Parts: sequence; C-alpha cells; structure tokens
Amino acid sequence: MKRFLLFSALALLIFGCDTRTSNPEDEVWSRVQVYENGVMIHEEVLDAVDDSTFVVLDLLDGSQIALDKYVNIVYPVDPTIGDEEIDRDYVILVEKEDYFTRFYSCSYQDTIIIDAVSGYSPIPSSVICGTIFTRNHYMNANNSFFVLQDSVIICNIITNAFGHFSNDSLSFGNYQIIEEEYYPDGFTTDFDVNNFYDDYLVDNIIYAAKPNIYIYPTETIALDVALSFPNNGNVITSIPEYGSGWENLHIDPSGKINDANNYLFYESVQPDLYQYKHGWLVQREELEIFFIQNLTTTGFDGQEIIDFTDFWIPLLKDYPFYAIYPQYNDQLSEMTKLEFSIEPDNLLRLIYAIEGQQNDSLVLTEPKIPEFQREGFFVVEWGVSLKSSELLSLNKTIIVE
Repeated sequence: MKRFLLFSALALLIFGCDTRTSNPEDEVWSRVQVYENGVMIHEEVLDAVDDSTFVVLDLLDGSQIALDKYVNIVYPVDPTIGDEEIDRDYVILVEKEDYFTRFYSCSYQDTIIIDAVSGYSPIPSSVICGTIFTRNHYMNANNSFFVLQDSVIICNIITNAFGHFSNDSLSFGNYQIIEEEYYPDGFTTDFDVNNFYDDYLVDNIIYAAKPNIYIYPTETIALDVALSFPNNGNVITSIPEYGSGWENLHIDPSGKINDANNYLFYESVQPDLYQYKHGWLVQREELEIFFIQNLTTTGFDGQEIIDFTDFWIPLLKDYPFYAIYPQYNDQLSEMTKLEFSIEPDNLLRLIYAIEGQQNDSLVLTEPKIPEFQREGFFVVEWGVSLKSSELLSLNKTIIVE
C-alpha cells in the first residue's frame, strides 16, 4: 500500500507541484494556479481555513471543475517541545463531470499547478467505479480490497496508480470494504454504492506487531490493564489471554507478572494515524547498534532492549536501508490507549514504524526524543509496525516462544 510519503512523491512527479515561488520567505502558506489551454484562469493562496472547502470554476467549453481543498497539518512528535505546527500538506481533489477525480498535493510554500483540460481519465458508462482515498484524502493507490456484505466476500476491487477502480460485478447497495492483506483480522469501512461513480474514503489499517508492556510497581500490586481504540481497532493476539482486558494481574517490583511473564504481549490492528515526517534512515548493517543506542536514550533498559533486538534484528534483513519513524505516547494514544486501574507515575510508549528502502535517497527530519524517568511506579512499552508489503506478511506469522 502506498503510504503518506509515497503519495506525496507520486503526486509531485505526476501532477506538477511547482516549487518555484518568487520568494519563499514572502509566501504566507501555499498557492494553487489553474490553467485552461495555457492561460491561468484562477489563482489563490491556500491556508488552514481551506480545509474541507471547495470552489467551482467555469471553463470556456461550458463545463465546470470543482476544487475540493484539504489541509493536513503536522505537529511535533514530542508535545513537550510545543504545540505549534511544523509542517503542512495541501491536497486538492479536482472533480470534473464524466471523469475520475484527479489528485494534487504539495507542501508548505509550494504551488500546485492544475491543468483544467488535459490529463483526466473518462469514467466507463454503466459500471460501478470510483476513486479510493485515505482518510487524509490521499490516493489509496495500487491496492487490493475485499468488498463484503453480511460478512460474505462479494468481490474484490483493485486500484491503479491514481486510486481509480471499476468493477462490473458490483451493483448498488450497502457493503463493507477492507484491504485484502488485513482480512480477516482487520476492521472494515462502510462502502455504500449509490452511484455509478463516487469518491470513497477508506481507513488505513496498520498492524502493531509484538508490542511488549513492561510494568514496574514500587511494591507488589494487583492491577487491571485495558486497551481501547478511540478510532476503531481490536486486539488480534495476546499473552496472557486478553479477553475483555487483563484483570487482577499480580505484579512485583521486578516486573514479574503472575509469577510467569516478564511483560504483557499483544498485537492489534487500528487506523494508521502514524507520523511519517520525522525519523532516521539506517543502513541494515547498523540497525542493531542504532536500536541499542536509541532505546537506551529513550529510556529503555537491560532485558527490554535485549528482547527487542533478539526478536527484530533477524527479521529486518530484506532491504539495504530502513526508514524508522518513532511514535511516542501522544501519537499512539490516538490509536491505542493504555488504561490502568492504578495509574503509573511515569509511562513511556514507543512504536517504530519501519519501512524498507532500496537506497539512501530519503531525507528525514530527526525527531526530538521526549524525556522519561524510570522513577516511582513506571511502565514502558515498545513495538514495531512494518510498512512494506513484503514485511507486513511477517505480522501474520510471528511465533512467540
């Protein structure tokens, strides 16, 4: 599945996001320019108030295009350094009657150049078709989905590089849709087909693979621990058995749980609300050293780090480089919340979203690691979400001894 960075790169290459602003220091936000037969017919500045707004433009041939405008604002990974935005991306979906919706995007201080005439794909007649977008209105490109009705698979649909699909076996009705690679463990999105053509928003699903929760009270306690999913999701495997929650766990100061386990283990599926702006690009041969140093700096210790490297380093061997995007407490709580019957004094959560890379051309902004103290009653959690299709299959074959 093409993710956030791939969507941006594809849009820049295909649809022409012009970065040649006259003076970037003078640009308030970003701009959009619309051309018809080489003549500019519309120009405007894009800013935060443009989110979920649109403008309709009349063309010389009597047709119209509609610009649906959205803003994706990026805030710091670590909220302790402030809550001011650090980046933004603009998305414009161009709707034209009898044509597939066309996608444009650019970053802060760039200019989107839209051709109102050329480059549009005509929709087939009397066939169910559409464009599938993610919740942040990026193309859900080159992906395969199951369409279900009453939990029964009706058909599958496949999107092309522009998120377009057509399917002559579908008819009007109310369905659910899920990416094939997450069936049956993932959750579905409503997929109501009321027109021959429509644009659809579908949840991104992401696996949180093998998160381990280590719990260190100051004295032996009985503790209930629960996971909740603010934006949908569910637990798909766990040790001990999760059920409706881990209840009446007996935990001593060493971290031993019920005199048996050193940590709580689970895997889950939930919407992909991770950040992919800040991270590190690491060569495969340097992964073990990187993770030991990074986990130590973040606040993990001893056996926690050994557990991580023993499990993950042997699995990360298919690419010469890996992009590693850290997700900390606040980012993770939007997807999966940890709830305790006795609140810990200090909580550290870190899940690495990891994506294999064929070269070192990706440029990332280095994150600021939040401060954490291993003091009082504290809890630490690490996990990984693998981002490439080749690696995602590992999430379904993990064996914990």
